[in-house]
Amino acid sequence: MTDLDPNPSPNGSASRLPGADRARAYTERAKSETTDVIADLTPKPSSWERFSTPTDVLSEGVGWVPPAPKEAPGQWLTPVARLVKVLSFGLAKPQPGQEELAHRQYVRAIRQAAWPRSVRIAVANPKGGAGKSPAAVILGGILAHIRGGSVAVWDASDAAGTLAARAEGAAARCISDIAADPDAYALPAMIAMCAATQTSTADVLGSLREREFTAADIAEVSGVLDATYRMSVADTANCPHSSAYEAVIERADILVVPTVVTADSVNKALSLLRRLQDTPTGLAQRAVVAVLHCGAPETPRLGGDLPALFEKAGVGAVVDIPFDAHIAQGTAISLSALSHPSRVAWTRLAATVVANVTVN
Repeated sequence: MTDLDPNPSPNGSASRLPGADRARAYTERAKSETTDVIADLTPKPSSWERFSTPTDVLSEGVGWVPPAPKEAPGQWLTPVARLVKVLSFGLAKPQPGQEELAHRQYVRAIRQAAWPRSVRIAVANPKGGAGKSPAAVILGGILAHIRGGSVAVWDASDAAGTLAARAEGAAARCISDIAADPDAYALPAMIAMCAATQTSTADVLGSLREREFTAADIAEVSGVLDATYRMSVADTANCPHSSAYEAVIERADILVVPTVVTADSVNKALSLLRRLQDTPTGLAQRAVVAVLHCGAPETPRLGGDLPALFEKAGVGAVVDIPFDAHIAQGTAISLSALSHPSRVAWTRLAATVVANVTVN
């Protein structure tokens, strides 16, 4: 009997062996009358022996790496590309241009970003009419739409703000109810009563009645939102010295500063950034400025000086947002109603915010 049959069965066939023993039995050469013929041959290692040393196949730079997925055909077609596609009866597959490729990269960056805890975004500019509420709704909507929800946009002002007026629909309760009894909203189902869910899948928690928030209220509401949502976007008020305002800024992981192109709005934004320049959080250095064009008269020659002004302030980035009639109407904002250039710019802003988030 050869080594191939160490435990013969009654009918003479090789017995089935468990695991590696069975594999070894079927891979080793049999010892028989041919031993003198194969004596000079070097035995080949078993399959598991070839991988016994991790460096054999797992060393850095070795192994199969899947190729990058092929980019889908372009969707933002020029008139010429659109004509070619029509004339080819749809057989032509135009390649995406540089702008579309950049947009796709922004979307990937937003979708794939991850942090060890809930991220808090503060939208702030002490100047009224700077576009804080629209910026909060759209930024939160873009993030939620791309990341699949779990984003809260909330009214963090010391007095009731206008956030609810820019949301789609209304909730049964509001942010004041959470501040009054935070323990009652420990479950997501309860928070849903205070949230107006948008078509973007973001939840807007506005104010339905007059109220006053202090630093303690901000801490209570933030704790509830942190336990339910992966990201929150706080819409602040116009009083940087109130305890509520300071509490929002203190807890923020990233600061978004919207401004229109007027001297008073820009100067208020710069004043806020200078005030935060020496804080240990580094908010000013990572801040993202959104320059909004709202269709109203702009301060002459200011637009061209903005990049230099904010670069001197040491911010993380400046993103230009084109005029959008849907935003300028002052009513509820829907992502689907934004113009194409506007939506592209807001997505770039969201990607820039995600890139500058630092969670300690």
